[in-house]
Amino acid sequence: MFLLFIISLPIIFYFICMELDRPVPPETSLSGECPGCSEKVESGWLVCQQCQAVLRETCPGCGKVHDSWVKYCPWCRNLNEASSV
Repeated sequence: MFLLFIISLPIIFYFICMELDRPVPPETSLSGECPGCSEKVESGWLVCQQCQAVLRETCPGCGKVHDSWVKYCPWCRNLNEASSV
């Protein structure tokens, strides 16, 4: 009986770790305005559905990709020149 308990501990631990590592989707999706037509767009969209403006860009400060409608890069806080105009 003790051997069965010892064998099952790593399996239980594995499933607990898998549950804790699973990403949790946000409760509400982040949104903003398209820089081209001011329509509401969702975070992560590549192109505006209304005017086909590009909605993702690479930060010149850190090189990571972020939404073009944000004022600052979420990773390095570099000012987004396109949204501040």
